Amino acid sequence: MFTDASVALLKPGQQICIPGSISKTEFNLNQAPGVGKGNFNQMLEALGAFESGLPSGNPNQYKVENSLGFMGKYQFGEPLLIDLGYYQATTFFGTGADKNYWRGTWTGKNGINSKEQFLNSPQVQEIAIREAFNLNWQRVNKKLAVKGQSINDYLGKQKTFTDRGTSKTITISLSGILAGAHLRGSGGVANLLLNNQVSHDQFGTSILRYMDEYGGYYVTPVDFSGSAAFY
Repeated sequence: MFTDASVALLKPGQQICIPGSISKTEFNLNQAPGVGKGNFNQMLEALGAFESGLPSGNPNQYKVENSLGFMGKYQFGEPLLIDLGYYQATTFFGTGADKNYWRGTWTGKNGINSKEQFLNSPQVQEIAIREAFNLNWQRVNKKLAVKGQSINDYLGKQKTFTDRGTSKTITISLSGILAGAHLRGSGGVANLLLNNQVSHDQFGTSILRYMDEYGGYYVTPVDFSGSAAFY
C-alpha cells in the first residue's frame, strides 16, 4: 500500500506497481495486436476528458463532481471506491441511496481520509483507475469462466449488437472492455459478450459507445496490474 509520504513523492513518468500477477493463460498477447489509436496512457487521457468534461491536461479534471455525486477525472462512485478499499458505507449509491452522497467513512488507503483529499489527489486517482481496471479485468474473466470462456476468446473479433433498435458492430479489444466495465461494471460487459445484452448508465450512455470509442488502444494487463507508467 502507498503511504502519505510515498504518494506525495510520485512524479509524472514515474513507474508504479499495482499488486497482481499475470500468467500466459490469462492474457494472450498474440490475440491483442498493436492498433492505431494509441497506448494505455493515451486511452486514459481520452477517457478522463470525456468523463470529466474537461480537456486532457486540465488539472481541474480531478476536482469535477457531477449531479449524481460521481467525482474526479474518471468519475468515481461510492460502489467502486468501496470495492477498491478506499471507502466504507452501509448505505450508498445503488444500495439505499439515489446518488453518491459520500456520507460513509474513508479507510485511509493511500493517505485518503476524506472526499476532499481524494478530489485533491491526482496521483491517487491515477492509482485508483489502474486498480479499478485490474479488478474489472479479473471479474470479467471470472464471469466468462463460468461459461468456459475468457476475455482472450473475444479479443480482435467483431460482434454485432442491437442498441435501441439500431444495429452496431464493434471490434472487441481489451481497452474497450475496460472502458465498458468502468461505465457498466464487469457484469455489464459479461452480459454483453455472453448474452448480447446492451446496457446504459443513468444518463443513457450505452456500453457500446464506451467499448467502441475507447476500444482499439494498445493495452495489456501489464499496464494496469504490473509495473506501469504513471501518467
